[in-house]
Amino acid sequence: MISKWYQLLINIIRYFLKFEFIRFGVVGFFNTVIDYTIMNVLMFTFKVSQGVPFVMIKIFSIVMAVIFSYYVNLIWTFKAKDNKPQWLFQFVILNFITISINVLIASYLVDYVRLPINQYLWANIASLMGAIVAIIMRYFGSRIIFKKK
Repeated sequence: MISKWYQLLINIIRYFLKFEFIRFGVVGFFNTVIDYTIMNVLMFTFKVSQGVPFVMIKIFSIVMAVIFSYYVNLIWTFKAKDNKPQWLFQFVILNFITISINVLIASYLVDYVRLPINQYLWANIASLMGAIVAIIMRYFGSRIIFKKK
């Protein structure tokens, strides 16, 4: 019984350590840098860290990062030979779903969960929590979209 669980664990680790996943992680890192840079510049420029203005800033920062992510994942991560129109459509739908989940988690946390820390720090932490869920969903969805059929 233990050997089955051990083998399953080994297979899962091997699966996630494929080069494709590592490339996806690198793109995701830069995607996050773009997202957080834009978000923080706009938050500090407009002195906003919650409510509808925060949601608008967060949506904008994620959309800019997703545009970068599509092209880099298409070319580098999944090494797609062409850019099929349906891939872009599917990627946009996938990201609409994951962006919605990301923003809902982040905005819920900044608006309804009060912690005794700086509001800008809390907005960043809440945004990271939303991003973690979105990243997992986006990887598996992207794998399905960009895989050669």
